[in-house]
Amino acid sequence: MEKSDKQRKPVAIKNLAELKRFIQPGVEFKTLSQKNHPDLVGLTRVVTTVQTVCFYSKIKDQPNSRFSTDNGGKGFRTDFAKADAYIFDGTTVKVKDTRNKDRGVIYEFEFYDREQTMQEDTNMDRKMVNFIKEQYPPGTRIRLNSMENPYTPIAPGTEGEVDFVDDIGTIHMKWDNGRALGIVPGEDSFSALPPKLTTLKLYMPLTADFYERSKYGDLEPESTELDGHALRSYQAQITAALVKNQVPEETERGLMHWYGEADSVNAKVYSAVFTVEERDRKLWGVAECRVAGELSALEMDTLKEYIAGQASDGWGEHFEQREILVDGGSELYVHLWNADDWGIQTEQERFAPKLAEGLPELCFSVLPSTGELICIKHGENGYYSSDWSTDDPAQNRELADYNNERLGVTQAQRLAMECGSMHGWDVPGADPSAYQQTEPQMGGMNLG
Repeated sequence: MEKSDKQRKPVAIKNLAELKRFIQPGVEFKTLSQKNHPDLVGLTRVVTTVQTVCFYSKIKDQPNSRFSTDNGGKGFRTDFAKADAYIFDGTTVKVKDTRNKDRGVIYEFEFYDREQTMQEDTNMDRKMVNFIKEQYPPGTRIRLNSMENPYTPIAPGTEGEVDFVDDIGTIHMKWDNGRALGIVPGEDSFSALPPKLTTLKLYMPLTADFYERSKYGDLEPESTELDGHALRSYQAQITAALVKNQVPEETERGLMHWYGEADSVNAKVYSAVFTVEERDRKLWGVAECRVAGELSALEMDTLKEYIAGQASDGWGEHFEQREILVDGGSELYVHLWNADDWGIQTEQERFAPKLAEGLPELCFSVLPSTGELICIKHGENGYYSSDWSTDDPAQNRELADYNNERLGVTQAQRLAMECGSMHGWDVPGADPSAYQQTEPQMGGMNLG
C-alpha cells in the first residue's frame, strides 16, 4: 500500500546543482502551483527521463492522461532554467518566469524522497542498471541508429566504445568522432558491434636440424643444430612451409579449430596460426593470435598452455617431421618446441626493456668511426644523433662523460648499453655486471 501524502516528507533542496543530482527516473514530486497548466496543481508526477537540459514526467497512476502520453510517451517536459531563476524555499522549489518583466513565479514543486516512495521501483531499477552494465562493459563497440536528444544529437551511424555505465543506466560513450554524449537505453536506438580484433603474438625460441647435401648429392648422416641466429637466412622458406602445413579445417580459425573447449578463451581468441619473425637478430617462432578484447591472466595462461601443447605434441610435432629444402637440396627440420630452455612469452614479456636489471633508459656515447656524440636508448637497436654533438671528437667524449655523470650512468652501464644496442638486449654483454671488474674506460664505444 502506498504511503499517504501526509506520511511522506518533502525533501529540502538547497541549490540547482543539488536539484539536478536529485532528479532521477522514478522520483516523485507534486505541483503546488503552475501558471500555464493549473490542472497540474495537486497532482503527483513521476520522473521518467532525465536529460542535460530538461526532464520528463508522467502523472502517477494516470497513464492515459494527456500529460503522461505527451512527447512520444515520455510525458510532460520541464526545462531546467538558469540558476538565478530558482528560489529554494525550504522544501519548496519555485521557478520564476524569466520571459516576463515582473519575473513572477511560474510554478512551484515539492519533491519527495525516493527512498520513501520508490523503494520497490528502485530495486527494479537497480536490477536493470546492473543488467545494462553486464551487457555493455567498458570497451563494447556501439553503432548509433538514432538519438532522441533534440539539441545536439549524435548522427546516426556514428560508432564508438562504451566508457562506463552510470548508476541510472546511462551508457557514457567515447565516440570515434571525439564526442562524449551518453546513450539512454529505451530512448535511443543503438546496436552493439562485435569487438574489434587485435593481434596478440606469442614468441618461442626456434631451432632446427640441418642436413647438408654432400658434393656427391647425398645427405650427410649427422645434422647440425641451428639456433635462431643461424635460421634468419631461411625465414622465407620456413614461412612458406608453415603455410603449406595448414589443413583446410584451419582456414578460418587456424589452431583454434582444434581447441575443443567451450570457454572464454575459445570465445575471445578468434584464430591462431604459427609463423616466424626476426627480432633482435634472431628468428623466433610466433603464434599469431587474433583476439577480441583483453585476456585475463588466467585466460592468457590457458592460451599459452594450449599453444605450447600444439608446438610440442600436436601441430608442431607433425611440422618438424617435414623436410624444408634449402641451399640447393639440403634439408632443414624446424622445431617450434625443444626441451632446452624453452618458453612461450608475449611480446612485452620477451622483448620489453628490463630496466630493473640495472640499465638506464638513456646514455650518451661517441661513435668510433666519426667521433659523433650519440644517444642510446634502452631496448632499441642502433643509436640517435645528439643535438649537442660538435666537430671535435675529444669534446664529444667529454660531453658524453659529463652527461652520463649527470644521469647517474656508470661506465659498466654505458658499456652494457653499447653492447645491447649493437648485439641485442638478451646477450650477456648487455648486463652491467659483466663489466663490474673492468677498469673504467672513458669516452664512449670501443669497437676496435
